[in-house]
Amino acid sequence: MTFTAHNVRLPDGSSTFPEAGGLLSDEGWAKAAIRCLEFLYRANLKGRRIADLGCLEGGYTAEFARLGLDALGIEVRQNNYDNCLLVQKSLGLPNISFVKDDVLNIKTHGMFDVIFCCGLLYHLQNPVQFIDAMSAQARDAVIINTHYAPEEGGEQFNLSSMTENEGMRGRWFFEHDAKNVEELESLKWAAWSNTKSFWLTKPSLFQCLHNAGFDMVFEQIDHISPNIKNSMEAGYYASNFRSMFVGVRTSSFL
Repeated sequence: MTFTAHNVRLPDGSSTFPEAGGLLSDEGWAKAAIRCLEFLYRANLKGRRIADLGCLEGGYTAEFARLGLDALGIEVRQNNYDNCLLVQKSLGLPNISFVKDDVLNIKTHGMFDVIFCCGLLYHLQNPVQFIDAMSAQARDAVIINTHYAPEEGGEQFNLSSMTENEGMRGRWFFEHDAKNVEELESLKWAAWSNTKSFWLTKPSLFQCLHNAGFDMVFEQIDHISPNIKNSMEAGYYASNFRSMFVGVRTSSFL
C-alpha cells in the first residue's frame, strides 16, 4: 500500500509513511484534538464513541482508538480505505473499525459521543447542511479542522469573490472536473460528490455551530503552539486560513 498523508506508528516499530518526516501523533493537529477530548471527558475516554469523518488513511482514527475510544473511520475512496484496513489489521485493537462510505450518509452509522471532522468540511458544497447533520449524530461535541474563507487574501487557493450559500457568507473553491469514478479515486485529497466546494467565513462557522445546537463554540489554536504569535501574524495560520473549531453541548458535561 502507498500512503500519501498519515504516518502512523505501528506496533512493530515501523510507520506507514516515513517520508513525512514525523509521526501523525506528534503533529500539532493531533495533539490539540486529543487535548480537547481529554479536557471535555476529564481523560475518561474509554468506551466513548467517536466518528472520524473522511478519515483518509485512518491515522487519527488509530490515535483515538489507542486512547480507548470506540473509533469509527468513514472513508469513501477505495485506495484510502485499503490503507485504513491495513492500519486496523496492524494495530489489532478491538475498538477501531472502518467503513467505506460517503460521509453524507453519516446518519446511517448511528449516534456518537463526539464527531471529528478533519480536512473535510472545506470539500463540501453545502457545509451548513453538513454541520446540522453532524449535530444530529453527535451527543456531546464536534471538532472541526478546516480551512475558512478570508475576508481578504487567499489568492493561492483561487477562491471566488465573497458571496453567500445556504444563507452564510464565504467563497467558492474549484475542486476538480473528474468525469468518472476512476478519476475521482486518483484525487485522494479532493471532494467526492461535488466539483466545487464552499468555504465558510469564520463568523459563519461560529454561527452555524451555534445554530446547530452547540451552546459553547470556540476556536482552538494550540495546534500552532509554541509559536502562536508568530504563526498568527506571519506564519502558517496567517497564510493558510485553517484552524480548529469546536462545538460543545455543555449540558452533556454538567
